[in-house]
Amino acid sequence: MKVMRVLLQPIGENDWQLLARVALKIPQFLPFVECQVSPKAMPLPPGAITPRRQWLANALLSQLTVPSGFDRVVGITSVDLVVPPFNFVFGIAEIDGKRAVVSTARLTDHNEEITELRTVKEVLHELGHTLGLPHCPDPTCVAAFSNTLADTDRKGPQFCIKCYQKLLVAWQQQCCDAEEAEAK
Repeated sequence: MKVMRVLLQPIGENDWQLLARVALKIPQFLPFVECQVSPKAMPLPPGAITPRRQWLANALLSQLTVPSGFDRVVGITSVDLVVPPFNFVFGIAEIDGKRAVVSTARLTDHNEEITELRTVKEVLHELGHTLGLPHCPDPTCVAAFSNTLADTDRKGPQFCIKCYQKLLVAWQQQCCDAEEAEAK
């Protein structure tokens, strides 16, 4: 099976050590994924901050591009994100797309391991959306919706069997579609 190459793209100020650790952890839960951290951070988009000092998640998402040699890009930012009418979001992704954004603002804990695990979960969750995966009703599956930090902490970093199989099928199908397009 072809490897999915994912670029973790820092947006604004970030904890680079955290990003490096997250990049190493993602393939443990999605073995067909290779993760790399961009060596250069992108700036936060001007004009995307709200009066509540939150950043519009869609503005960050729309500025991302998937570089040559990569299949997905996940923007990682330390600023708080919002998608109206929600009060905040941990992340956002293009369903069946190639771009996602995750915020560590509400995931950060004094314990670095907890921050890392929460960030890994949210990156995995958003990558699932890029492969068309909807929210899972199983609260322990990483694809389950997180309305609160407690929801994020409750679920594991693994996809349930049903979701994992859907991801494999979706990725294999995208690989086959790409190969057919190249052959034409």
